Amino acid sequence: MIRNKTFFRAVFLVLLLLGASLPAQAATRYVSDELKIPMRSGASNQHRIIKFLISGTPVTVLETSEDGKFTHVELNSGKSGWVLSSDLQDIPSGRARLASANKKLEKYREEIASLKSTVKELNAEVRQLKKENKTLQNERTNLSNAMEDLKITAANPLSLAKKNKQLKKELSKVRKHESALEDENQRLRSSQAQEWFLIGGGVAIGSLILGLIITRINWRRKRNSWGDSF
Repeated sequence: MIRNKTFFRAVFLVLLLLGASLPAQAATRYVSDELKIPMRSGASNQHRIIKFLISGTPVTVLETSEDGKFTHVELNSGKSGWVLSSDLQDIPSGRARLASANKKLEKYREEIASLKSTVKELNAEVRQLKKENKTLQNERTNLSNAMEDLKITAANPLSLAKKNKQLKKELSKVRKHESALEDENQRLRSSQAQEWFLIGGGVAIGSLILGLIITRINWRRKRNSWGDSF
């Protein structure tokens, strides 16, 4: 039993030592809203400046100095150095957040414009569908009325036969009237021809009589002129 306790204690100490020797999980922090901050070669202001970091630059935290004033960071390029812990923050800088917000705003505006165009097209389609629906309703009403008439007519075959007989009578009357009109027209044409014939005959007879009269008048004049000469 004592051996087991000693074994577990040894394992616990080994794990504790391994945990202490492993580096802490790297965290990402951001350079504060200061315009530029110096990154130095060591954890003090006396160490030389390696690079100036601009606001919003993301850095990976490697470790922190014992007093907590400096933080060892690594850039995306792989270069590392020490910066003041007070110059780091857990969220991107206001400038970076503003730029990101502006991009999102522009994207949202484009989406809204696209949605407005889609809504306009849909409204036009809805108006067209309403017109078509109204036309279909009118056609449906007309078809319903015609169907009702057919139902009524089909339900009363005697009425249908009577209507058919009446239509035949009316058609017969119309045909008789047309025949009478044709006969009358033929009679009028014959009468007109006779009138023209009589007029032509009268004109011919009148011309003949007029010619005889003129001939006699000329004959008498000649005879009178002969009598005067003797």
